[in-house]
Amino acid sequence: KKLGKTTGWIHRATLKMKQVEMVGGVNYERIDDTGLHVSSGESHENPRVVDCDTVVLCAGQVSDRSLADALEARGMTPHVIGGADVAAELDAKRAINQGTRLAAEL
Repeated sequence: KKLGKTTGWIHRATLKMKQVEMVGGVNYERIDDTGLHVSSGESHENPRVVDCDTVVLCAGQVSDRSLADALEARGMTPHVIGGADVAAELDAKRAINQGTRLAAEL
C-alpha cells in the first residue's frame, strides 16, 4: 500500500508552511559538535554545515546503518527507525509512528 497521490503533496505543503528545508541528492558526511556536515551530488560539491540538535534521516528503501555504526563507534547512542532500520516492508505509516514516539521520548 502506498501513499495516495495527494497525500505526499499535503505533507510537503505542511512542511513548507513550517519552513522545513527539503534537500535532494544530499550526502551526509558526518555529525559533530558543529552540526550535520552535508554536500551535494556524486562529486560532493557545496559542502555546508547544518546547525542542529536533532537529526532525522529518511533513508529510502535500503537499510543503511553505517551512520549509526559510526556514531556508536564514537560512544554515541543513535536511534535507527523506519526504513533505515528495516526496509524489507517499507511502511511510511510505521516509520512516522516510530519517529513520533521517539521524538516524544526524547
